[in-house]
Amino acid sequence: MNRKREYPAQDSILGARIRQRRRQIGLTQSELARRIGISPSYLNLIEWNKRRIAGGLLRRTAENLDMPLAELDGSAEKRLAQALVEVAQLPALAPLGVEVERIGELIGRFPGWARALSAQAHSERAAVARAQVLSERLSNDPFLGETVHRMLTRIAAIRSAAEILTDFPDLPGERRERFTRIMHEESGVLSDVAEALASYLDKAEDLDRVLTPLDEVEAVFEARDNRFEEIEAAAREQFPRLTDPLPVSRRAKAGALAKEELGPVIEALIRQEPRLETQAGRARARRALMDYAVGAILMPLDALAERSAALGYDIEALAESFTAPIETVCHRLTALSGEGVPRFGYLRANAAGTIIQMIALKGLTVPRYAAACPLWVLYRAQQSPEAVIRQRAIFPSGARFVFVARARHAGPIGFGKPRHYLTDMLVMEEGDAAQTVYAPDPSTFVEEVGPSCRLCPRRSCAHRVEDPLSER
Repeated sequence: MNRKREYPAQDSILGARIRQRRRQIGLTQSELARRIGISPSYLNLIEWNKRRIAGGLLRRTAENLDMPLAELDGSAEKRLAQALVEVAQLPALAPLGVEVERIGELIGRFPGWARALSAQAHSERAAVARAQVLSERLSNDPFLGETVHRMLTRIAAIRSAAEILTDFPDLPGERRERFTRIMHEESGVLSDVAEALASYLDKAEDLDRVLTPLDEVEAVFEARDNRFEEIEAAAREQFPRLTDPLPVSRRAKAGALAKEELGPVIEALIRQEPRLETQAGRARARRALMDYAVGAILMPLDALAERSAALGYDIEALAESFTAPIETVCHRLTALSGEGVPRFGYLRANAAGTIIQMIALKGLTVPRYAAACPLWVLYRAQQSPEAVIRQRAIFPSGARFVFVARARHAGPIGFGKPRHYLTDMLVMEEGDAAQTVYAPDPSTFVEEVGPSCRLCPRRSCAHRVEDPLSER
């Protein structure tokens, strides 16, 4: 059952910290109470988190304990409490009965141990994420499969030529020379393919290096935090030229303006970007940045930030407000940043379940080449086209996210023509979702999901189609 208060540990840090510090410097409750102007009984209630403390009383307490005010009730401790709550909710720890309600006391009395536990959990999560990404890449990357196939083809050709030379020692000199030349040429190609494969595997060991053209583009967007100020500045000047009230006409006009007015800006950005190493990567980046420019013209970032906050980041309301497609709204929300602004990720999937576009959100593992978890609302949305569906999800790591998905028709419309749908999904951490209209209340069902079957340790899942990596 869900508790009414999701993170009670945060409320118990302050009292434990005061009690621990008071004892550390040798002050009695009576003496500290006298100095800060309250009764010992009231201080006792504060130390055991039965009364709140703030304002001038908190400041006097910090002064008499010889502690900086920020250290006594800082945001760092609250973030640490949040991290330990997530650790306590890990499926592997569920049978141990971890006292979540006493996490604040642990931080207050033993801050070093609390930080150590958080760091250990963070390290383990990073290692698991690294193993997941590498396993997914090496198991499902089409480049790897294609390269291995090319190697086997060359090896077969060399072997065939060698068998002919061995089985027919009396071949005429001209034919023998021909097969020898084939072996020489094929072995040279095989050497090049093997070198490319070795280079690929070297890169695969370093998650900070790119592997494919898609990786190159994603690396550029990730490095920029999905925000390109030079495009934003140029797009802001074009927004007043969108005078047509019709959505299709406005998008067409924005596309024309992006190509005509922002094309040079995009080309300059591509030329200066060292992460775009290949021609294919630059071509893909050109298309992605042009889409970004169209969205920037339709929805200037300053106006988007203001209206998003006012509308609770409601994608349907924002689409109507800016006369823009919902998928463009989702794209643009990922570019927002700043204090108190939710962070968003974005995924797009086709009817086959393939993720065809992704703007990553830190902490969310998304398989690039293999199928993702079928329990994601990303795949369920096509059962209810044009409807916005919310999902509250918890991963095996204990991380919680809120998914907001909507399937839309793509392609020609008319009687007798087949319907093809694409699904757009906005992703946010559950804590950030609290600032949006999609905030789940404590009674909202939490669905257990995973990254994919190969990367999910939940053996009891009824929808599993493949054994987890840990059992291989």
